[in-house]
Amino acid sequence: MELQMKLLGDKIRNQAFFDALKKIIRPGRTTVADIGSGTGFLSLLASRLGAKTCYLYEEDEALLELSRTIARANKITNCRFIPFHSARVKQPEKVDVIISETLGNYALEENIIENIRDGRRFLKPGGIIIPSSLEQWVAPVTAKRVFDEINPWDRIGFGMNLSDAKRAALNNMYVSKMRGEDLLLRKAGAKKWDEINFYKNEKSIRGGKVQWTLNERTIIYGFAVWWTCTLAPGITLSISPYSPRTHWDQIFLPLIEPLEVEKKDRVEIELTSDSRYIVGIRLDWEIRLFRQSRTLRKIAMSTDHGIQ
Repeated sequence: MELQMKLLGDKIRNQAFFDALKKIIRPGRTTVADIGSGTGFLSLLASRLGAKTCYLYEEDEALLELSRTIARANKITNCRFIPFHSARVKQPEKVDVIISETLGNYALEENIIENIRDGRRFLKPGGIIIPSSLEQWVAPVTAKRVFDEINPWDRIGFGMNLSDAKRAALNNMYVSKMRGEDLLLRKAGAKKWDEINFYKNEKSIRGGKVQWTLNERTIIYGFAVWWTCTLAPGITLSISPYSPRTHWDQIFLPLIEPLEVEKKDRVEIELTSDSRYIVGIRLDWEIRLFRQSRTLRKIAMSTDHGIQ
């Protein structure tokens, strides 16, 4: 319930989805499928806004039962509760809108591409998907504070060589609260590395490559990753360090050792994400440092041990 408590306590998240549903739902006519419904809060909002019927797909039976209880307490009677992952449903009811708020700190960690791609078979012709699209952003982290928070290995002492433990621990992505000043060039340093249109058959294995040319000498400790979703036309939800705080935080992709870069150096990151159901989530990132048109360093990292 800790996650559900964070979700329901997130005013920015709740307001954004409410605004999107209000813009789309036609009272007395719109039917909704909620993929990964959790407590059912979004379906209950849709019902309050006039949805004709809401179908809640949730494989956690305890959560689904809780959503039944909440619906009864709010005298909502037009919800249907299906105790399965939506992908297991063979002949779903066709609806006007599917909604899937299966987003994590790393956007794809709850398999939103796979959930929505399968969920599109629930849609009537011309149906609407919430969210409609998603962008992933990345920026170099130049704040030592962020690195120090996840790196006790250099400070343990007692004459122990813990370099192998350090490498194993840092070869992951970490949830981190970033500040704008933690990033190279602040907002100007943010670059989009991936864009997903949920109306298309987007691939589960995807990647992107971006570069920065340094205008001064600096130290890079890793990279920050975050996402922005378009829920409905004109309505977005972002977990950018430059946006109001939500319950989601940013992802920190650390380097094993900080990277010292000179003015006019080029730094490149290439990211590859695999969110297939059989994988869960795997993110690989490779960093290249170019100086005077030659490759000076190449560093390969991956989420061998999951999100920390």
